[in-house]
Amino acid sequence: MWQYVVRQMIQRFFILLIISFIAFIFLNTMSDPVDIIKSMDPHITQQQIDVYKRQQGLDKPVVIRYGYWFVNAWKGDFGISRAYKEDVFPLIMNRIPNTMYMQAIVILIIVFVAIPLGIFSAVHQYSTWDYILTFFTFTGVSLPMFWVGLMVILWLGIGAGLPFTGMYSDIVTYGGQTMPYLEAPWFVKLGDRMMHLILPVITISLISLAGLMRYTRSALLEVIRQDYVRTARAKGVSQKKVIYHHALRNAMIPIATILIQTIPTLFAGSLIVEQIFGWPGVGKMVYDAVMQKDYNLAMMNLMFLSFLTVTFTLIADISYAFLDPRITYR
Repeated sequence: MWQYVVRQMIQRFFILLIISFIAFIFLNTMSDPVDIIKSMDPHITQQQIDVYKRQQGLDKPVVIRYGYWFVNAWKGDFGISRAYKEDVFPLIMNRIPNTMYMQAIVILIIVFVAIPLGIFSAVHQYSTWDYILTFFTFTGVSLPMFWVGLMVILWLGIGAGLPFTGMYSDIVTYGGQTMPYLEAPWFVKLGDRMMHLILPVITISLISLAGLMRYTRSALLEVIRQDYVRTARAKGVSQKKVIYHHALRNAMIPIATILIQTIPTLFAGSLIVEQIFGWPGVGKMVYDAVMQKDYNLAMMNLMFLSFLTVTFTLIADISYAFLDPRITYR
């Protein structure tokens, strides 16, 4: 097992290396950084531009510049953000918790809602509820996230008066009095943040629920049709024990794969949701970095999402051995 893990970690390191090279070449050939400087300061002189290019290594070929970036990144230095005028790494670290606790709530929802509904739909195949849930899953996986977000804002934000922008309110109400958010008691701050979480969480959950529910239903139906399940029923084993003890355990292998790989997908999808709802997380920072042509910041964000993807695919591979004793790694 450990030999397999080490071998896969080495392979994924080279995958990240290839991703970083392609992303760096792509971002640095989209436009000339000097044009960005000129647009920010039209009165800059050519001498100042030459000094800046030498300092940033922009006078060298892009492959050489990638080599400098990689060496510095290996040391933990991902460069300076052109938009924020700060080190890129702390900027990302400050935004990650904002995205993580929103996505943690989404993951809890889809685990405790999508999987039970998928099981229910499979057990009651071709029933009215199965048709209703199947219609919901097909609709959910077909709708674009930005459209769902806009509809949620229209119905629950504007219609019901729920907050739909930012992570907290500037002014909160407590005891019939209004006060600045930073001066409010901790439980008032917590409640205000929970209110701001409702709409983005609903938007992401509706899309993610549909996909995982559909996979759960399909995986369980495939297992239920196996001979050993029919044999267990023929021996008089209860329906509940057949489903939850025999069938679900084997069906959890593809379900666990989808669930684990959903985590980096949620982070990548947060780019759209965070932009719609003004949520100050990693996704919104990626969007802002690309729009402002802040390539150091965009590069760090892309590498963070790539690291999540290759890490959780490895976790999914390893989980097979724990879920299915027939699988061994060498």
